[in-house]
Amino acid sequence: MLLPALALAASFQATPPAPPTHGLTVRPFAPRADAFVPGTRPHFLEQAALVGPPFRRSETARITDTFEMVFFTRTRPVRVRIVAQVAGQSLNERFEKHLREMFAAFDRDGDGTLNRYECELIFSKTEFRSMLAGGFAFRGQSGALPSLEVIDRDDDGKVTFEEFAEYYTPELGKLTQTRPSYARIASNDNMTAELFARLDKNKDGKLTEDELKAAEKLLIPLDSDEDETVSGAELMANPLARSIANLGTTSGDGMMMDGMMGSGKGSTGSRQPDDVQVHLGALPGTVVQSLIKRYDANGDYDLSREEVGFDKAVFDRLDKNKDGRLSATELEAWLTGEPDAVVTLTVASTQETCKAEARLIGTGNGVVVPKQTTSDRIVLRVDKQTIDLAAAPTPDFARHQANPYGYLFPADKKFLTEKDLVGPQYQFLRVAFEPADFDGDGKLTREEFDRYFDLQQKTAHLGLTVTHAVQVPNLFQLLDANGDGRLSVKELRTAYDRLLPLEPSGGKEITKAILQPSVTVRVGNTLYGAADTAISATQTDVMGYGPAKAPAAGPVWFRKMDRNGDGDISRAEFLGSKEEFDKLDTNHDGLISLEEAEAFEAKARPKK
Repeated sequence: MLLPALALAASFQATPPAPPTHGLTVRPFAPRADAFVPGTRPHFLEQAALVGPPFRRSETARITDTFEMVFFTRTRPVRVRIVAQVAGQSLNERFEKHLREMFAAFDRDGDGTLNRYECELIFSKTEFRSMLAGGFAFRGQSGALPSLEVIDRDDDGKVTFEEFAEYYTPELGKLTQTRPSYARIASNDNMTAELFARLDKNKDGKLTEDELKAAEKLLIPLDSDEDETVSGAELMANPLARSIANLGTTSGDGMMMDGMMGSGKGSTGSRQPDDVQVHLGALPGTVVQSLIKRYDANGDYDLSREEVGFDKAVFDRLDKNKDGRLSATELEAWLTGEPDAVVTLTVASTQETCKAEARLIGTGNGVVVPKQTTSDRIVLRVDKQTIDLAAAPTPDFARHQANPYGYLFPADKKFLTEKDLVGPQYQFLRVAFEPADFDGDGKLTREEFDRYFDLQQKTAHLGLTVTHAVQVPNLFQLLDANGDGRLSVKELRTAYDRLLPLEPSGGKEITKAILQPSVTVRVGNTLYGAADTAISATQTDVMGYGPAKAPAAGPVWFRKMDRNGDGDISRAEFLGSKEEFDKLDTNHDGLISLEEAEAFEAKARPKK
């Protein structure tokens, strides 16, 4: 018995064979402690043949890319299903594509599977979460590091793509989320009064297309700091509105908008946050209780058609016992059945390439879709209230971002070895060395270092958030498309097209009836938030005292010249000649947009 034991011990101490390299130099790994435990197979011995089939992922492990929304309007509850996409792909297609890119990056020997050494270099779950939150992955972060024993589900001594993808399955729930935004009360709003006083030339309480087309000419002269935008402070510096009570405090239907907290039908005050609920996937049963609480006027725990406000076709379909009332059980069918409308929101890199599409189901339960004026935004109207939905552009989504840690790589070096990383200043590079050395040759090139962080940045862009708010916005907020507290030339030029879908009457003139308690929903990348005017203006200085935001995208010259941060370069901002400006301004609107700047750069870039 002793000799076989000694022979076994000797075999454990033998030098393990190197993994297959397929022409690449793969750095050896050290024997693990479990190799010295009697009765276990050492990791470097070939595994016994599998008895069962190879591992396959569960079909049900998918990212939830649908969001169910219920809006308790003054007259009826409305259900909208929101489907989120990115650049024309479903979230699952996009995540699968990214997983395959990660798998190929860490498959150092290119054999289509991950060996033990390669498994220990992939992003851990802790690192994956850090990237989704906007951080970076570094070896040694808290949490368990990946290992072959954990990822190899069928115990064949190697990790297939199916097993690799399964390792990240518990993280799927972190890729999508909802976030409420608690908007301020736009009560007794002087800005709305002032804007109507300046734009409503015939004083009929309505803004026509011609009146709004003149907004640039009328408001830009108020620009006292000469940044070519109009802030709230500049607008209110010399007010024209003399009677705020007459001009700014009533909605189009004559109801006072005095900011009093209201609930139920007929109230125009700021709505409570639970006026809208947005949930990932299916709606919970608690929504039925919220629905009854909101609309049950006589307290009998059933809803008549007059109380709930459903269309006759919808009510009759739900009223199974035909007693003229909807019980909690019957309302469950409304909760779990088809929604009133389905809206698909596609996030992309620019506002122009984002898409919003709506489809009504059946009668739509009173939902109306006005004419769409911009491709990225759709407005649903329920009586005089609106649900404003849009896909928020993701800065730099389709562009390669520079490695934020690239400056740590010595400029005079083509590659680094571990012997070069002496001293505390190289601690960061020492940590990233092994996982970033993609060909495993013991040399870290600048290209490999950049590739490692590019892979992390792509991971960080996977998360999507649905941000929602209910509020009574003021007119300045509705005009301020990017929520920076300033009205730019382009925002004023596009004012009519952006406001018209919000007009409840469906007419061609804009009234103060657009200032109704309404829902704003934005789908966008989690890192950048899914904000717009109705949401972000509650968190920024609408009076415009803060500094202009520096543009985050575009060529360096574009970002430096756009001094007011409005996303365009005017002739005054442009440092070149008039001929050069005209060459860049291809649509001849007097502004060089980000798209025009990038088109010029792409055309000037030498072809490979």
